[in-house]
Amino acid sequence: MIIEKVKKLINNNLILFQNLTYISLLEIFIVVSPLITYPYLIKTLGLELYGLVITAQVIASYAIIVVNFGFRSITAKDISIHRDNINKLSEIISSILIIRFILWLFCFVIYFIIISIIPLYNMHLLLFLLSFGITFNDLLFPQFFFQGIEKMKFITFINIGISSIFIILIFLFIKDPKDYYLVPLFKSIGFIIGGIISLYIIFFKEKLYFKIPKFDTLKIYFKDASSIFATQIISSIKDKFSYILVGTFVGMNDVVIYDLGAKFTTLLTKPGAILSRVLFPKIAKERNFKLFKKSSLIILGLTILAVIILNIFLPYVVNLFLNKKIDLLPLRIFLFSPVFLSLSSFIATNNIIALGYNKYILYSIIVTTIIYAFFIFFMYSINMLHSIFVFIIITVISYLSELVYRLYVSNKIIKNEKVRHL
Repeated sequence: MIIEKVKKLINNNLILFQNLTYISLLEIFIVVSPLITYPYLIKTLGLELYGLVITAQVIASYAIIVVNFGFRSITAKDISIHRDNINKLSEIISSILIIRFILWLFCFVIYFIIISIIPLYNMHLLLFLLSFGITFNDLLFPQFFFQGIEKMKFITFINIGISSIFIILIFLFIKDPKDYYLVPLFKSIGFIIGGIISLYIIFFKEKLYFKIPKFDTLKIYFKDASSIFATQIISSIKDKFSYILVGTFVGMNDVVIYDLGAKFTTLLTKPGAILSRVLFPKIAKERNFKLFKKSSLIILGLTILAVIILNIFLPYVVNLFLNKKIDLLPLRIFLFSPVFLSLSSFIATNNIIALGYNKYILYSIIVTTIIYAFFIFFMYSINMLHSIFVFIIITVISYLSELVYRLYVSNKIIKNEKVRHL
């Protein structure tokens, strides 16, 4: 009996370690791969044109949120619970793919109307149409499935392979500013290939099958993810809308500066994101509060250390990407964001969502979005939106308010759960 328990413990830890390794490789590559092409694209296309490329991707990313519809978080939990039931897994996969396709068609129609009526976007219609291709990743690639069954190697190999090809194509074919439309084209092709490969693995290697579910079944999955979707779409107002506002009130050059700060934030929050995704199935199943608290402290410490190191070497890092001198103060202010965001995201995923209190994620985003909108309107009313400093400060304040709210809710949830299980 003891030997069997030891073997089970070893196997569980081995799976956890393997998933941590695969997720780490994937997340690091996802962050590093665009940074590899970043200096080259800025040098080749120029700040103004590359700012437009970023803007097109940001607008298309609104469609990504709709197509994903919160399934990445919620459905991973369902997959984890029913991982040994082929019929149930087939129902889940089929339902999500159908819902995503319907949402994708709806988004394309709306997106096409928007880019057709706005003069600047219509002038670069091909760029914006090709940029919509980034939605194929969320349409075709069911990442939640591999996360739920804890076989992250498939996601890792597919994404690294596709991203590597994208990087090579960038350096081989983009030689002049007029080639700017190739950036979204190469990304779109990569996402289509990756999606096809992932579906092949699911339906042929994992032996799942596609079936047409009942309408009531689709409604159940749609409803389960709706609170997370509402959270993500509201959150995007402050996270993505700033790009459009910076481009409108400050300039496309500053869109690149803002985007660089956002990329640094993404890079520095990855350790927490990796640990969060690995621990999610375990915390969701076991409701392990001790593991949650220890992991939260580790994430906070790692992020603070990473922010300090980046601040020390910031002049050299920025020069590497932009190859020009800029005022570093906006980026230094932006670097408060990873500290707040990494801990806030971990609490959201591995406490609030893992324990089934999804509505509080929505509430937290509503609160922080109201704060964000208030500061935007206030600064606009006093004519102070023409500075990159203002947008970055508002972004940092919104992340801090989000963290404060989620800390309050998290403590409340833990107390309630302990009382329930007495």
